[in-house]
Amino acid sequence: MTAVQPTRFVHGPSLVAVMRAPAYKPDAAKPGELAKAEPSTRAFLGLLKAFRATGGAAPGDVLGDMLQGHQCGGLVTLARSIVARRVFAFDWRGGLWVPMFQFEPDDLSLAVAPQEVRAELPAILHGWALACWFAQPHAALRGQAPVDMLRCDLPAVLEVARGARLRQAGGAMFG
Repeated sequence: MTAVQPTRFVHGPSLVAVMRAPAYKPDAAKPGELAKAEPSTRAFLGLLKAFRATGGAAPGDVLGDMLQGHQCGGLVTLARSIVARRVFAFDWRGGLWVPMFQFEPDDLSLAVAPQEVRAELPAILHGWALACWFAQPHAALRGQAPVDMLRCDLPAVLEVARGARLRQAGGAMFG
């Protein structure tokens, strides 16, 4: 088995084939579509596109192998990190996908900034909704997605996360 690089990771020949198909339009996810309770293929591809510049997203089992290869544990360590809310993952058609921006690209250790942001977000956000929150542009971030602003303006992302927590009762989670 060849080593899998953690950056720009998209797994599976069927997914690659879909992305190369003429009907695939990476910008086709409409505003708010990512946050639907029942994710569509278009929304899933939108998440993959949103996370591409920050390392992509990896299937959980593949990430477990990658972690083991970097002496960072393995699948059990990943599962414990998810349960402890240090890492989040989202379900797609029975598979667990993990956005890679939560890890340092050089050694796959846990990145601190995403954990700080998650601590500010409403506790009810998990899985798909959490992935969408990080992937969707926010007006308070000059139209940028939190995932793209983590490294360059963490204080602004933390402020938007605090605002989401404060608005939780009002139901305006994705603004």
